Amino acid sequence: MKSPASSFGLGSEFDDFLFAPIAEDRNGMSLSVVSLLGRMDLDPWQEAASLAGLPPEAAVQRLTSLLDLLPVPPLQHPDPDTTAARLVALLPRRPAPNTSPLQASASAAATTRARAMSNGIFIAIYLTVMLATQFVIARLGPTRADASHPPASVTAPSQTPPPPSVK
Repeated sequence: MKSPASSFGLGSEFDDFLFAPIAEDRNGMSLSVVSLLGRMDLDPWQEAASLAGLPPEAAVQRLTSLLDLLPVPPLQHPDPDTTAARLVALLPRRPAPNTSPLQASASAAATTRARAMSNGIFIAIYLTVMLATQFVIARLGPTRADASHPPASVTAPSQTPPPPSVK
């Protein structure tokens, strides 16, 4: 069976974060981030990627709010801020804090536009070269009418004498 991580192109870079223990449930079983997010009906890998893209303070705030939503009181950790900060530290390196999500999406849009423009230019150059090649071949190559008649130098001399010229 294919894991949810592979369907989004996300891999093991989030394992340390997702499988980190948060607390123990009433049966003594360890509650991990992946099980917390699963219980909240959130995709763990998407949420981890989202948190990794946030500045550290915002990621801690978001994770603290998720920890505060734990459904069963015995699972609640006495200090969700400390737990969230510890867990966010396990996320892979994030983009520079000076880059806002709006700037990142604008940068991605600019890259997409540049790629589309370069593809368009490439196609235009390709078509121009192909049309020029066709034009040159049409001008320099023999036509079908020429191909059906051999050149005059190859034809055999005629048997009949030329008509007499009138003076």
